Amino acid sequence: MATVAELLQPVEADLEALLSDLRSLIGAGHPILQAAAEHLFSAGGKRIRPGIVLLISRALASDGELSSRHRRLAEITEMIHTPHSSTMTWSMRPPPAVASTRSTAVSTTASPF
Repeated sequence: MATVAELLQPVEADLEALLSDLRSLIGAGHPILQAAAEHLFSAGGKRIRPGIVLLISRALASDGELSSRHRRLAEITEMIHTPHSSTMTWSMRPPPAVASTRSTAVSTTASPF
């Protein structure tokens, strides 16, 4: 059986660029939000949803190449999911940098960013 990494290999470079863009967008300019974003991305698991979007987009593109619209759709897909899952997780177990503020309000407020 193929691993997730093997399945996503055709769009690996695109995923790396996408995750880099997301890292720069989330929490930019605010230390607590930036710490929360770093924790979020270091936990992994941010590749499957956008990877599926990119794989399908590449398969359906007439020339097999991804457009900026395909990449944007993959970003949006992950950005919609991330606040939902992080709010649920962080309300029970906030990341260390966020937990150090000792504020559940901070951890749940930080997740949508």
